[in-house]
Parts: sequence; structure tokens; C-alpha cells
Amino acid sequence: MPDIAEFEKRLLAEVSEEKLWQNAQAIAQWEKIAGTPGEKAVVEFLQQKLQEYGIATNLYTFESLLGWPEEASLEVRSPVNRSFRAITHSFTPSTAPEGMEGEVIYLGAGEEADFERQPVAGRIVVLEGMPNPSRVLLGQRHRVAAEIFLNDRLRDFCVSPVWGTPTTKTASLLPNLPVVSIARPEDEELVQLIKQGPVKVWFRTKTYWGWRPISILTGDIPGAIEPDKFVFFTGHHCSWYCGAMDNGAANATMLEVARVLSQHRQALRRSVRFAFWPGHTQGRYSGSTWYFDQFWEEIHDRCVLHVNVDSTGARGADFYTVSSMPETADFGVAAVRDAIGADAEPARMPRAGDQSFWSCGVSSVFLSLSKSPADEGQQDSPRVPGSKKKFARPWFWHTSDDTIDKLDPVVLRRDTLVYMIANLRAATVPILPLRFSKTAQAIQKALESYHNAAAGRFDLANVIDRAAKVGTAAAELEALLHRLGDRTDTKVADLANKGLIAIGRALVLVYFSGEGPFEQDLAVPIPPVAALEPVRWLGKLDPASDESRFLTTEMMRSRNKVAFYLRKALNAAQETRTAITSLLGRQSASAPGLK
Repeated sequence: MPDIAEFEKRLLAEVSEEKLWQNAQAIAQWEKIAGTPGEKAVVEFLQQKLQEYGIATNLYTFESLLGWPEEASLEVRSPVNRSFRAITHSFTPSTAPEGMEGEVIYLGAGEEADFERQPVAGRIVVLEGMPNPSRVLLGQRHRVAAEIFLNDRLRDFCVSPVWGTPTTKTASLLPNLPVVSIARPEDEELVQLIKQGPVKVWFRTKTYWGWRPISILTGDIPGAIEPDKFVFFTGHHCSWYCGAMDNGAANATMLEVARVLSQHRQALRRSVRFAFWPGHTQGRYSGSTWYFDQFWEEIHDRCVLHVNVDSTGARGADFYTVSSMPETADFGVAAVRDAIGADAEPARMPRAGDQSFWSCGVSSVFLSLSKSPADEGQQDSPRVPGSKKKFARPWFWHTSDDTIDKLDPVVLRRDTLVYMIANLRAATVPILPLRFSKTAQAIQKALESYHNAAAGRFDLANVIDRAAKVGTAAAELEALLHRLGDRTDTKVADLANKGLIAIGRALVLVYFSGEGPFEQDLAVPIPPVAALEPVRWLGKLDPASDESRFLTTEMMRSRNKVAFYLRKALNAAQETRTAITSLLGRQSASAPGLK
């Protein structure tokens, strides 16, 4: 194999701005709503390009529950008569043809405390910011009649909290209340009216719900040494409207990485599997979830890393964040630095973007990558933890204005270089770039927080101690692998990688999933070590209450689950270090000159 540094430079030089732009333009010509002819056309295009690059493809078609908005109207009926521009959102029910009328209650940010501050059952509530599954779910739990969201711009969203196709356990969580959004400056007018006194509104919505066939496209570049192991490079192909950035540009990125890597497949240690997901936008990640369900065992046994790509190439996007897990943060930051010379800030991987593989323990890196500066006053402008910088989703995101003129071919190539380096390294380095001591430390920190919040009502000391031992054992294994460096041979690498994957299958599940390993968590923010997060509430409950006793029983079972997976991780780390040390000892004995 050629020198890795020079080899990387060669491959980066082969990434073609012209080919990227040609593919981005081609993909942007279709409106790609899931289950429509436009989406089918783009799948055919993507498959044709992969096959042109010499990549074997598979096409999987299945029926998915899909939803999208069709129309919405909103009027203030008193104290004035005023019509507002409005949209509704997918997976919310339509109103009756005659619409819905009632007095509104303003709840501000719409947090749990806002819903509890006054009686809201049967009322229409007004909430600031983008509609999302968490606040729709809160509305359902508090039995509100409907929700009106106030946004900076009208954007299309899916607001179902159910990740993927619903099951008998989750179907009841599908939204059961109508939702509408209005935007500036009209949202400000509505707030001013509410401040002046009672406001009565009327609105009507119509949405589509139905089952339609959609297709997943995959393509494999086989590795030369470990073809049974694969790096999973994925992104969705459906979109709102033409979706030139979200996610057409990312599909062009995937194609270009596929083209270049296919020409150098003999240098790949592991395989690279490309997957283009349907049902992301109108099915709440139904495509990637279907694949998880159908190929669970293969993913669990063979996938070494999930690399996701979303929304590359936006004009003016020059700030980089690395959505990552603790074990992949350094890897992702290094990929940005080495590919394009930019500083990137790590951020905890959010529960979004076809991250459907956490619960079976697959490590993941990247989601969206390059960010644009935030406009003054823009609502959807989160800060990266620990950073003073503010980034924003582009103003055209999730709107009909997401067209090819919003992309910059220079930025598109720059973003693609990062994904090229990340996939190349994950597929070629002898030892996988996963460092689980950081994951164990994050788990320990979360457990300590929950233990303290329980205020003596629930004991997590044993699992805290075990997480600390996992962190120590993982750090010792990593130190050994670091000392070996480039001297790592195939046998040592095989032992190391087998151990790292075993550690990850346990720790990723513990840190990122409450429902795993076979179920999906909801499409809402997932706290660290979600299975034990509810112990925080025990200190606020009457110890003699049924609720307290029920929760205590649940937490005992969750503690057993977390302890079990931490033990698996601990055993894997210790046994892997012992096996490598033993192998090195045998090699040294058979070759006295080896040190």
C-alpha cells in the first residue's frame, strides 16, 4: 500500500469540482417528495451513476407510511379580522372541512413548565419557534386542541415523534392534533394582539397520509483485506421540493466519493457501502429504519462506522461542526483539519438525520457539516457547546427556494474533501479510529449527575464504578495501540478491531439509546444514558406514591441493563489488551530481534 499521506493527497486531488457540479445540477432538476415520480427518477439516476463507476448496486423497495402538508388557512376572527399566510406539517391530522375556531393561549417557548402554568386542555396554544416532535408530543400529553407555531420563515417539517414506520407500541404517539405555522412579520402581529387581550382564531388544514412504495439504493466497493467489514456512508435522497442542498448536494458528494474510491478499491482494507435513503423527509427516517430492521444482524456484525452526509455546498458556509460520538470526535475533527485546513468544533450527535443504527451499537460521525453565519435575530440559531460562534440553517432550508443557485461549487468540493478523507481513513487504517475511553468517561459523568439528582433515593454507585473501570481499561488498550503505531500487523489489527467493535456495541447503546438493541428511540432529544435519566425525578416524588414505586422498579431494571452492557465493554477491553500483549510476546519470542 502506498504511503498514506501521499495517497490521501492523490485522492483529494482527484475530487472533481466539475463532476460534483454536474451531478448536483442533475439531481436538483427533480422535485423529490417521497413516493412520487420525481423521487423514483433520482433513484434511477443515482443507480446509473454508481454502475457507471463500476459499483455493484442493490435496490430495495418497500411500502412506507408517508405524510406531507397540502394546504392551510389561518384567520384572526376577533378582536380584528385578519388573514395570515400559513402552512401545516406532515403527519398531523387534517381539520374538519369547516375548520377549527377558538381562543388562543400564548405559551412562549413551549417548554414543559409553559404547558403546566395554566389549563391548556382543549385549547389552541401559540408557541414560539420551529415546530418539532417534542413540542407536538407535549401538546398531545396535555390534550391541547391545536398548536400554532411562530417562525422566522415558513418551512416544511415532519413533526411526528415516531422514528420510522410506527409499530403497535408507537402508533398511538403519532400526532393527533392539527398544527399550523405562520412567519414574520405576521407572527409578531399575532403576539401583539394576544398581549392586548383575548384573540379568537379560525384555521383549516389538509394533510396527506398514506402508504406508498419507496426505494433504498445501496452500492458496495469491496475491501481487499477485510471485505466482510464495511464503512457505511449514507444520506437521504428524498427532499422538500427540489432540495438542491438538502439533500441533492450531499448525494453529489456521495457519488464523487464513490467514483474516486472505486478507482482505488485495491487500496481499501475494508468495504465501503453507500446507502441512499428514502422516507427521511416525509416518513421520519422510515428508509434507514427499514434497513436497520431487515439487516440488523449484518449491521451489528459487520458495520465498523456510520458516516452520514446532509446538506453540503451551501453558499457562504464556512464554519464547521463535527456531529459525533465521544469515540469519533477526534477522528471527525482531524478529517476536517487534514482535508481542508479548517478548525472544526465537535458537537454531540443529535437524534436526527437517519441516525437509525445507535441502538445496535454502531459508532457514527457527521450529519450536516459546513454551517452559515446566523442572521441577527434568527430563531433557529443554536450555539455549539463551548463556542461563542452562532451558526444557522440557510434561509432557504426546507423551502421551495432550495434551488441550485443557492449552492457554491467551491464549497461543495471543499465539503466533499472532508467526506473523502473520512471514508478513506475508516476503510484503510489498520486499527479503527474509535477511542472509547472518552465514551466511558461521558457515561460515568452522566451517571454521577443522575445519582446526585436522585438525592439518596436511588443508588448508582456500582454502575458509576463500573463505568470508571471501563474508562481505565479502554484507556490502557488505547495506550497499547498507540505505542504500537505503524508496527501493527494484520493479526494485531484484527484482535484490536474485534475488541473495539465489541466495546462499541455495548457503550454506544448505553450512551445513546434507551430502547436498544432492537427498537428505535423516539425522534426527540435523547439524554446521555437515557435508560437511567428518569432517576432524576425520584427526589421530587412522594416515596409512598405509586408513581415513585413504579419508577423505582423501572430504574432497577434499567440499572441491570446498563450494568450488563458496561460489563460486556469491560470484558472486551481487558480481554483484547491481554490477547494483544500475549500475541506480541509470542511474536517477540519467535523473533528475538523484535522489540
